[in-house]
Amino acid sequence: MRHAVILLAAVALIGALKFAQSAVVPVLFASFLALILSPVVELLARHRIPRIAAATLVMAVLLAVAAAALSATWAPAREWLDTAPSTFEQLERKLRPLIRFIAKVESVSTQAERMTTPDPGRHEEPTPVALESKGFVESTQEWIIALVSMLFLTLFLLATDLASLGQNGPPGAPWRGAGAIFLRVRGELGRYFGAVTVSNLVLGVGTTITMYWLDMPNPLLWGLIAFVLNFIPYAGSAATLLLLTVVALVSFEGVGKAVWVAGTYLLLTTLEGQVLQPVLVGRRLDISPPVVLLGLWFGGWLWGVPGIALAMPLLVSVKAAAQEIARSRSAEQVETDPETVRMRASEWLRANARRYRRVAGTRAGSSGG
Repeated sequence: MRHAVILLAAVALIGALKFAQSAVVPVLFASFLALILSPVVELLARHRIPRIAAATLVMAVLLAVAAAALSATWAPAREWLDTAPSTFEQLERKLRPLIRFIAKVESVSTQAERMTTPDPGRHEEPTPVALESKGFVESTQEWIIALVSMLFLTLFLLATDLASLGQNGPPGAPWRGAGAIFLRVRGELGRYFGAVTVSNLVLGVGTTITMYWLDMPNPLLWGLIAFVLNFIPYAGSAATLLLLTVVALVSFEGVGKAVWVAGTYLLLTTLEGQVLQPVLVGRRLDISPPVVLLGLWFGGWLWGVPGIALAMPLLVSVKAAAQEIARSRSAEQVETDPETVRMRASEWLRANARRYRRVAGTRAGSSGG
């Protein structure tokens, strides 16, 4: 009965999260961003800068860096988007032989299926149903509202000392250990994203240099795309590889240069993912690939692209919280162990016995004098 109740509660929670994604996703993004940036705010606060001023300064610097990166890549990105229709026409022309081959294979497969499947006497075509796709937000206005809400919530969380909230409370209170869990999750997230940022920066710089060497148009844009998308494990590097291959097929005659572009990026991302990132991240923050893939799939099913982006922060946070809870429980078990209690009681009795003898000797000496 208990397991059935837990299962029903989990299903209800997943349904609620999927239904309320427009409200939950900005809150999660703001929470993770505040967790990563809060050490900088606390460093400024220790130098006697008001916490709200420190939070505002950190957010202003973050927005300035994002605006500078967007400004540097806006012109080439807009030019590429403007030429997208002609780009896809050229791509279709170059891939026409492959498309024809796939069409012939599908035709042969369809004919074989018709030959092996008996013809029913009555075949009713299903009524087509138009499905309206619904993404993270439904319009530009909702995008703007979600982004502004996320920024203001991040500022509010940075201006609040969340770690002290969980540390203040009577012993045995349910929120007593929340501060330790908060600090553990914040530390693990900071270390993870710090290491991944350095690793992705190396990949972005390497991609920019190699794309410039291979005469790819807008090499800075591709370096920035490689840097940003690589925060999403596996899916990000696959999307970058697909984009680079498509643009290379359109930009150069033949397929030789496109193979060079795809091969060099594949080599770079393999070295980054298999050599550099494991060295920087370390085993303590490492999560097994099947769990990562399952988290990416579940996040994509639940919230789409934002869910894929949130998968790794959620996995790192859950792992860090579970490790801190297990550590605190083992510490409590050691403290309540009978042998430990007996040893501490013996030490207390010995210490008080020495103190009693010392006090008694002092009194005897004073009375004898």
